[in-house]
Amino acid sequence: MGKKKIVMFGILTAALIGVLAGCGKADGQKDDKKLTVWTNMAVEGDTIRKYGDEWGKANGYTVEVIKQSPSVQQFAQAVNSESGPDAVVGIPNDQLANFVNAGLAAQTPADLYQDADFSNAAIQACYVEGNRYAAPLAVETIALFYNTEKVSKVPDTWEELIETASGNGGVQFDATSIYYDLGFVRACGGYIFKYEDGAYDVNDVGLANEGAVEAYEFIYSLYKDYGYVSADVTADIARSNFQNGETAFYIGGPWDIDGFQSAGTPYDICVMPTFHGENFVTPVGTQVSFVSSKSDKQDMAWDFIMYLIDNGAIDMYQAGARIPAKLSDQENETIQSDPASKVFIEQSGCGEPMPTVSEMGQLWTIHTNNIRSMWTGELTPKAAAENIVAQLKESVELMNSGK
Repeated sequence: MGKKKIVMFGILTAALIGVLAGCGKADGQKDDKKLTVWTNMAVEGDTIRKYGDEWGKANGYTVEVIKQSPSVQQFAQAVNSESGPDAVVGIPNDQLANFVNAGLAAQTPADLYQDADFSNAAIQACYVEGNRYAAPLAVETIALFYNTEKVSKVPDTWEELIETASGNGGVQFDATSIYYDLGFVRACGGYIFKYEDGAYDVNDVGLANEGAVEAYEFIYSLYKDYGYVSADVTADIARSNFQNGETAFYIGGPWDIDGFQSAGTPYDICVMPTFHGENFVTPVGTQVSFVSSKSDKQDMAWDFIMYLIDNGAIDMYQAGARIPAKLSDQENETIQSDPASKVFIEQSGCGEPMPTVSEMGQLWTIHTNNIRSMWTGELTPKAAAENIVAQLKESVELMNSGK
């Protein structure tokens, strides 16, 4: 072989080796030792990065944590890029089903964690169509705030609450929202979508059965007979009136505490009174974490998520006051020393998540509009309930017709 041919052969061989060495990062493939994590959590971002660094050093990885509130479309476009996410940490559970239905969320490994280690509501929030797609990170719910200068005895029942509130400022909350009305409906035997064996039946809507109608009749009485609620009493108005000492009771969440403390409102918190002889079921919002079905590092992504849950829950609580979903963490002295957190933990035990289905998004406006029509006298409570169900089923059918 001539000298010129040998040189050319060497150049071609070197080029070929370079191409082969570059395989794995071509075609948008990602760094094998890097995890990209999106998070919807703002104040906890630095804490997540801290545990990302810890886990990364122990496992030879770099963890990049990016503040991002992902939409399904945005996520779908990003996962195929070199800088796309391997996992999402901390997203409201009512958004999870959208990612599952789009084929973007991976099922959790069967041995990733034990359901019994977490609160029931938090676990229920991680299941879609009977399969588990997420790990629960933190929970939040609502409870009853009361003005300690107006209320001397905490009511055990809604009947006692109404009596105490009468002539004493009343009770206010956004009663047009199913978020606040759920407890009345559930106590009477109503439900949104039937839930069984880890799955919701979106064709079985329980918002117009006999119990649900009874619940709406009570909500109607809060407007007609007592004047406590109306279409003008939004969540913001109710919060402001309680903060200013105008009302005796208010239904709210941990997000209200800073405002009341800053305003010097004399208040305390207790679990929701029973209604209709049953526990008052409040919606438990769960921050969940999931792994991209498109990631080639799914096992490592799940490993980081569980490291954060197992080791960072208390630090995250201290950063953003989010109550850990893990039962053993809820017993931590730091959390138990805070009376408000203890109340919200107890109330969460009586709660359930809003249905983890995409169809849930169709209910919010329908419910609000029909409750307002009930208060104006345009609809009776029974007619409002029937209207809610009919409109919801129609919206769900239209939504699913395009699938």
